[in-house]
Amino acid sequence: MSVKNYQRFYQPLNAVHSADFNRCIYCGCEAARQDFIPPIKFIHDWQDGHLQADFISVPACNECTDLLKNENNATLEPRITVLKKRLAEKYKKAIRVFNHWSMEEIEEMDAAFQISLKGGMRLGKETLSRLQFAGFDYEVNGSITRVVKPQREVFKVFDEEFSSFREALAFASATYKIKKSRLSQLYFDNDESFDRAIEAFHGLVEGNP
Repeated sequence: MSVKNYQRFYQPLNAVHSADFNRCIYCGCEAARQDFIPPIKFIHDWQDGHLQADFISVPACNECTDLLKNENNATLEPRITVLKKRLAEKYKKAIRVFNHWSMEEIEEMDAAFQISLKGGMRLGKETLSRLQFAGFDYEVNGSITRVVKPQREVFKVFDEEFSSFREALAFASATYKIKKSRLSQLYFDNDESFDRAIEAFHGLVEGNP
């Protein structure tokens, strides 16, 4: 049976609001293809009905579709989770550039470094926006699902609060005189806490880890 014949088993997922038409359900970029859940190549694993499967087709961009092509997920939510992890891993260097550098610092470098770092900044910023995309309200076969917008994430540095990791890192680095790269590593090594990271750094400096 051809791929087109298999497509009849899937119900299309459609955005409820016009602003979300032609948007990728995973990252918010412009949709270019349909991603089938479960993937058509794995349809025989799920067709007997004993295991839960959505059997929906969702709008997706080319990159998200490619990143998920070998992922045998049969429902939307775990597929979103896997996509976010793969996207973060693919662009982790660009995300690091965006979080660790400021435009002022980049402007002080020679032209070759500026071009490279500015490109990384743009890509890192775009990737973070895609990772933070929460989806949109959608309809499948007459049933509407409302997507709950996530609560605004807050990054704390002792009594100070910031809306992004980048802002918190810049503040903590400047205030406590710790290189961004070192502080970032300590942050992830200490339960994603700036307070603990700063305390750990001072403990190491003082010889009391």
